[in-house]
Amino acid sequence: MKHKHFLALLILVFSTLIGSSQSIIGSWKGNINAGGNLLPLVFHITQTNQQWITKFDSPAQNALGIPTGSTRVINDSIYITIPAIGGGYKGKWNAKDQIDGVFEQGNFNAQLVLSRTTETVKAITPKSIIRPQTPKPPFDYTTEELSYTNADQSVQFGATLTLPKNKKNYPTVVLISGSGSQDRDGSMFDHKTYWVLADHLTKAGIGVLRVDDRGVGKTSLGPNPQLLTSKDFAKDVEAAVNFLLTRKEINPKQIGLIGHSEGGAIAPMVAVQNKQIAFICLLAGPGIPGYEIWNYQMRRNFIQEKLSANDYAIAASLVNEMNNHFRYSTQGDTIKANMKKTYTNWKQANPNKDESTLLKVRGIEPYIGLVNQFKPALAWLQFFMNHDPAENLSKLKIPVLALNGASDIQVTATENINGIEQALKKAKNKKFEVKIFPSLNHLFQTCTSPEQPYETIEESFSPLALQAISNWINKINQ
Repeated sequence: MKHKHFLALLILVFSTLIGSSQSIIGSWKGNINAGGNLLPLVFHITQTNQQWITKFDSPAQNALGIPTGSTRVINDSIYITIPAIGGGYKGKWNAKDQIDGVFEQGNFNAQLVLSRTTETVKAITPKSIIRPQTPKPPFDYTTEELSYTNADQSVQFGATLTLPKNKKNYPTVVLISGSGSQDRDGSMFDHKTYWVLADHLTKAGIGVLRVDDRGVGKTSLGPNPQLLTSKDFAKDVEAAVNFLLTRKEINPKQIGLIGHSEGGAIAPMVAVQNKQIAFICLLAGPGIPGYEIWNYQMRRNFIQEKLSANDYAIAASLVNEMNNHFRYSTQGDTIKANMKKTYTNWKQANPNKDESTLLKVRGIEPYIGLVNQFKPALAWLQFFMNHDPAENLSKLKIPVLALNGASDIQVTATENINGIEQALKKAKNKKFEVKIFPSLNHLFQTCTSPEQPYETIEESFSPLALQAISNWINKINQ
């Protein structure tokens, strides 16, 4: 679940090196993973009059020979400034053929491992982007662009309301987005996930209100953005429901919520407090505590593959404990200090372990990078990690549909669907359905593997999943 929009990597400038017994001079290649989008980068390092000079290529963006700022080498560490993007690179060289490091751009941080390369860099001709499901006019339903405010008028929301034509007493839903700031269409890699969903539902006779998140599109940011948590976003959903209740064409007894990812945790929060909510649909929603989801994602990102059970446990003990510090503080300096203690203790407890054989990136810098990345949202992260969705789910008696994809690597299907099911059984809820779709990822796209990047898939939303959602909503509202 993910801050997701790491995409401003576009015209990066960046470099790498380290000076020791073997020369760092040469070309180095690696990939940055930005929300599932792999971006290849190549760095060319030379030295003139004792001064290091690095140029950078981003072949996928047809950007070659871009200069960087200053480059410093201290022992086995390298520090590169990249003024053009307000960022830089920090890494450690193994004195041979690899540099383990962290790329920074503003609040974005990503692991970047560079390997020596002798390949000739060529610009990559971009493929034409095809998104066949993106809705196109004319529409056989009504569409209204609108705005409304929350109760204290501290936030103005921009939204789109789509309603069926020539129909009365239809259900209407509010779409709740996942983590990170998104527009009302759920735009990502030229996909319009929430627009595709809204288009399908409205054609199926279901009204849909989709809303820009705070600070995006035509929705204002509101006060104290660094203190916002899912509880605040739940209040934003309350504002959306209250708006719908002012519309005479909306049936107040058939208002539901559809929450995706983090939105799947927010929907039950709202439904427990607001008896106006008639049903909810959870798409890749969490069913286990947030820290379990977060630590799973971090283990997947940090730990080497194909380790023995013992080595994996040793690596996981570090990753889990380092990230658990986010649960107990929202102060960046405090979290960093506690991480340093944890890292030192772990190294002392495992003196004979080669860290590079256990972890994809060595050292404490990747963890410090996470603190820097989430500095504007440490309150949000603390709430997410400590939130257990079962607390709200176990109180719900209204109809609930929970769907997930078997290829989801952000909110894993089995654990979370099982958690949702157990909580609803505890509530003695007799009106719920759960389903795991094979070969669907976190965005409900049909994929060839869990690792397939979202942008390489033409499909924006599985037609099978779309049909399952609309069929269920219409069935329970007959």
